[in-house]
Amino acid sequence: MSRPRVLCVSGDRSTRAAVTLSLTDVPVDVVIAQRPAAAIDRLEREGIDAVVIDASTVTDVPVLVDTVESEAPRTPTFVSWGASDDGGGVLSEVIVRAAEIEPGAQLAAAITDRLDDGSSAELPRAGDPNTSDLTTETTVSVRELPAELAGIVGAVRRRLVDATSPLAVERVLREELTGSDRFVFAWVGEYDRGEREIVPWLSDPGAMAWSLHRTVSIGDGEQPLLERVIHTGEIEYRRYDENESDAVPFGDRAFERGARSVAVAPLAARGELYGVAVVYAMNPISARERDAIRAIAATASHVLETIAVRGRLDQRERALHRYERLVETAGDGMYVLDDAGHFTTINDALIEMTGYSREGLLGEHASILFDREDVTAATTLIRSLLEAESHTETIELPLETKAGERIPCEAQVAVLVPDDEFLGSVGVLRDITERKRSERKLRERNERLDTFARIVSHDLRNPLGVAQGYLELFEETGDIEHAEKTRGGLDRMESIIEDVLAIAREGDWAADTDPTDLESIAYEAWDHVSTAEATLSVTDTMTFEADRSRLLRLLENCFRNSIEHGDTTETVRVGPLERDGRDGRDRQESRGERDGRARGFFIEDDGEGLPEELRDEIFDPSVSSSTEGLGIGLWIVREVATGHGWSVVATESEDGGARFEFEISV
Repeated sequence: MSRPRVLCVSGDRSTRAAVTLSLTDVPVDVVIAQRPAAAIDRLEREGIDAVVIDASTVTDVPVLVDTVESEAPRTPTFVSWGASDDGGGVLSEVIVRAAEIEPGAQLAAAITDRLDDGSSAELPRAGDPNTSDLTTETTVSVRELPAELAGIVGAVRRRLVDATSPLAVERVLREELTGSDRFVFAWVGEYDRGEREIVPWLSDPGAMAWSLHRTVSIGDGEQPLLERVIHTGEIEYRRYDENESDAVPFGDRAFERGARSVAVAPLAARGELYGVAVVYAMNPISARERDAIRAIAATASHVLETIAVRGRLDQRERALHRYERLVETAGDGMYVLDDAGHFTTINDALIEMTGYSREGLLGEHASILFDREDVTAATTLIRSLLEAESHTETIELPLETKAGERIPCEAQVAVLVPDDEFLGSVGVLRDITERKRSERKLRERNERLDTFARIVSHDLRNPLGVAQGYLELFEETGDIEHAEKTRGGLDRMESIIEDVLAIAREGDWAADTDPTDLESIAYEAWDHVSTAEATLSVTDTMTFEADRSRLLRLLENCFRNSIEHGDTTETVRVGPLERDGRDGRDRQESRGERDGRARGFFIEDDGEGLPEELRDEIFDPSVSSSTEGLGIGLWIVREVATGHGWSVVATESEDGGARFEFEISV
């Protein structure tokens, strides 16, 4: 008894190896074919009892099944569609059934029984009602055709197994149909829906006996044969004479070459029309010849469908590859979230931004990177996009890295809603740290410019008033001393302007320092302020390092504050901080001064004092106790003190007025 021979058609090396290894101890001979063409060749040359096709690796399965039927009509064929995780094991399960029975038809029965008991349900049989849409359905049995026509059909099927382009299909049909005496000529044309015309495919124009360098218009009634085929999807046949040539595509040329009949077959599959096959004959085309043309058209249709599907898949793969490359090389972080907010895709830029690994983010919820409030805001944004049927929207939110750093980001969000079903969202995250820094700098610069404008307005008011007062006195008396006083006020204004410009450019409230005498600079500053009836008293003097110009402004603003905001002020006192009494050791030690030493000076008055509710904010430029403003002058005082490295506090004098104490670091 001979061993059954089973032909296994698979393009996967690991599957073939698994099948071979699993059947080493089983009484069955397995022969392998990697490609459909090789399988057909073995069918023609060798005795095969059954064919098993690995559909997960073999293209054009319907064509291969039809070819097996044509070449070996009594050989059962089975198809594995790769439903199992172990493809080699599934194929082996079917093939091993051959070891239990006699060769021939009994092999098919054994495998069929095995499939029917459910143990190998992942191997649907070709032609099974449950898988009829996966196999080639042809109403013509090649075995019923005359030998010559069956040979043409078989040759077409064999050659189309490995066809990869429409022009290859055209060449095979034309060469095989016109290779016998039955047909004069054949051509294949594509249906252009937009232009409503048939465009002939010309795979080898130089070898063609006819010139087909023009299209055939459809829809104007001049080509009824083609129009019926396109509308009905059925093969059409017609005999014609010279007077009817215009109703036949290229009928005049065909008639000149002896053609008297024509058949037009649609090339269509699954409701999609790819074109038509037109065949001419000298004699009337018989029913069997039409059956052969129908079978050839069915095979060509499946091949064109496979080519179209493969082309679309290739196009999608190329588009996907370009998309993936774009995503991976993008400088901004990119991600995809599912409908529950979990990461399904992330690019390298996002990994670099967050510090997480790809595995650390995939599958995690978006809250791993964003605060719950920001996630809620983003969810609300997505909901609004869905309700408004908008495409994208932008939101700002901080991203928290694995190290805990917060990065300000701008997220452009788009929703995924294919077929009106929400599947998730796509986001592009851009680090806007530099933009935020620039915005902050611009805001600070604008605030600084506004402050300087207020400083100029505030500080120039007094020397301007002094200069105007002395100018009026000079006009009344002609005393040259008043002119000198006027000049002094103008000089002070110029000095203030220079100071403000220097600070605006350099941001420095204390530039060059020199030893400065407290008493002399206090009297100089007093001369620059309109002091009304108040007097200045310097209790003692001291020498310390200071920027003279800036210190003048500090003293002027303190004096001006005492005069303008203390209506009852009669005396302003200036002097070094005392070591005993109310300024003594208890106060110094409470402030933690080193070695109990206090070095600094005070400025106080006997006026109404500072508002108690404003003492903690007295140096804030936004604070004001009158329409003229209180805060800007004292803000300048604090800035000058801070620029020198001094500290300043506001308190109450012994007379109930305002007192400012400046401590100099030693």
